[in-house]
Amino acid sequence: MVVIYHLYPSALPGGFAGVDVFFVISGYLITGHLWRGYARTGKVGLADFWGRRARRLIPAAALVLTATWIASRVIEPATQFANTAQQILASALYYQNWQLSSDAVNYFKSDDAATPVQHFWSLSVEEQFYIVWPLLFLLAAFLTAMFALAPAGQALAGPGRAARRTRTRGVAVGVLTAALVIASLAYSIHETNANAPAAYFMTTTRMWELGAGGLLALAPARLTRALARQGWLGWVGLAVVIASAFLLTGSMAFPGALALLPVLGAAALIASGSAEGRSGPSRLTSAPLMVFIGGISYSLYLWHYPVINLYTGWRGRAPGPLSGPVILAVSVLLAWLTKTFVEDKVRLAPFIARHSWRSLSVALVAVVPLALAAVYIAAEPGPWNGTLGPDYPGAAALTGAVTNVPVAPVLKPPDPISQTLDQTGGCLDDFGVSTPKECVFGDTTNPVLTVALVGDSAAGEWFDALNAIAVHRRWKLVTELHSSCPWSSTLVLNWNGIGELTACQTWGKAVSHDLITTIRPNVVITTDYPSLLSTPDHPVNASPAAMAEIGAGMAQYWTQLEDAGISVTPIKESPDLVEDVPTCVDQHPTDLAQCDVPVSTAILRGSPVTDAAKLMNGKVTVVNANSLICGPQICAPVVGNVLVYGDRHHLTGPYSKSTAPFLEPLLLKASKTLAAKP
Repeated sequence: MVVIYHLYPSALPGGFAGVDVFFVISGYLITGHLWRGYARTGKVGLADFWGRRARRLIPAAALVLTATWIASRVIEPATQFANTAQQILASALYYQNWQLSSDAVNYFKSDDAATPVQHFWSLSVEEQFYIVWPLLFLLAAFLTAMFALAPAGQALAGPGRAARRTRTRGVAVGVLTAALVIASLAYSIHETNANAPAAYFMTTTRMWELGAGGLLALAPARLTRALARQGWLGWVGLAVVIASAFLLTGSMAFPGALALLPVLGAAALIASGSAEGRSGPSRLTSAPLMVFIGGISYSLYLWHYPVINLYTGWRGRAPGPLSGPVILAVSVLLAWLTKTFVEDKVRLAPFIARHSWRSLSVALVAVVPLALAAVYIAAEPGPWNGTLGPDYPGAAALTGAVTNVPVAPVLKPPDPISQTLDQTGGCLDDFGVSTPKECVFGDTTNPVLTVALVGDSAAGEWFDALNAIAVHRRWKLVTELHSSCPWSSTLVLNWNGIGELTACQTWGKAVSHDLITTIRPNVVITTDYPSLLSTPDHPVNASPAAMAEIGAGMAQYWTQLEDAGISVTPIKESPDLVEDVPTCVDQHPTDLAQCDVPVSTAILRGSPVTDAAKLMNGKVTVVNANSLICGPQICAPVVGNVLVYGDRHHLTGPYSKSTAPFLEPLLLKASKTLAAKP
């Protein structure tokens, strides 16, 4: 399911649910293994358990990560190296799911191209489960020792007491597992509704799926034997799993309650899919081809996605009807070789397997990809130092202030890991934050005016320019910025259309209150990024109706400020070049015109800012600074030797600062308040 989904997502839109089936199987097998040892001895051998997992899983994973990093350096654009290095580091240390969860709510990374190791998120969930799950058995042992006391007068030895002790242990483990499953499922439903992109990768939203398999492994033998004889239940489970691959889609809020479909289907298939279930699916699932796929499944999962991802990057297009089967064959071959010569050789090696600490030491092979990624990240240049030399006029080349641009290498952002000051200073609120964070820049000792910069990341892109102006004109610059959150009273939807951004609405209301009551700026400068905005009533991104509704919400806040004696100076939304500009520049270093975008495509005619300004009936003047970014007909990726965009629409810090001398007179012309103070 997963491999087909990654090859041809439109053919199997819910194939990602194969991961959920994978979780149930893993929870069933691991819990059964732990339970058998615990029921027999009352102990949990942590070193032995973790050692088995290490020699079974880590050598193959380390091999794939190392090979993928080497191949990425050859095939991927240089602009993607840092992101791939970060995720290889996260994959080698098995926190990849939390890295992706964080990136999903980080507006600056949510549109990043998928790295060839992104699929390691599910393996990270697995490894975290392997760490936590034995501790649950230890807790059960502790509770059993405290509360599972023999009744008064009961014999202290004998088979009867041993059976009761085992039952007590089973009840303790079962109750703890059930409690964890219920709590995790409830949290998964809540978090998926609140923030589906981040919830998809979280361990806490997925643990119940592994626990569901665990509950099946802990079920009483009488029940499991009865279920095993119900062959029809196996067919139902198989049908539900297959149906989930077609009924689910990536646009649905997942996992949450929807994950019950593949999870319950997998549980039913496990419970009654054996040969005991007459007329069940066992003959199908135990066919030689199925057994072969099952045998190489771990290595196949490891290899298939890097092969698909790197092929797509190399060819510049998704696999087609001919290349797809070739990719599948290559992935199967690599998986078989890895299973035969890496997985089995290490897992079954007597010298390693006979000693738990030797098994644990196998985890050290992860140092290889870890070191490769860490060395690259450590060598990345530091944040931009804030200066522009004479060879980098930037926006001056568009204004006519500079007529001859020197020949010089393109000034790119320092690296994709470090970000501009409004972000690295922690002043851009994360996606789900509802409490404003006020930051102060510019002249903080004896300012003549207080100016507030308010809005989403598109407002933040003007920070470097405004900070330079603020220092020059002795303004105190206060920032109130929030990722993917226009400053509007209108409720907006998540950029992928899943879930309402209630935190954004709460933040906006609080910002308006703070501006009027405590910050009391003389002027508020604001803008937004409209291309991904939608509302519950108008869920199509950037539709005129959605932008008008958001604009009306902006006008409501602007009116409140104007009534409180605080003037508003909005900046018209900046251009959107549709594709990632640094990647395009890296791919066409000698022909940058390949990355040009017509102004008619890049700049929206209608926008929330212009709609809001119309509702203000002339009380505000919109600053159109797009002539500092694009020429009359074309938006170029590089202007005055400076890379203009850090992605598809955010200005780089260097380019933003290059606009400062030319943005300043535009602001003074639009705002009498700003112009009044020299």
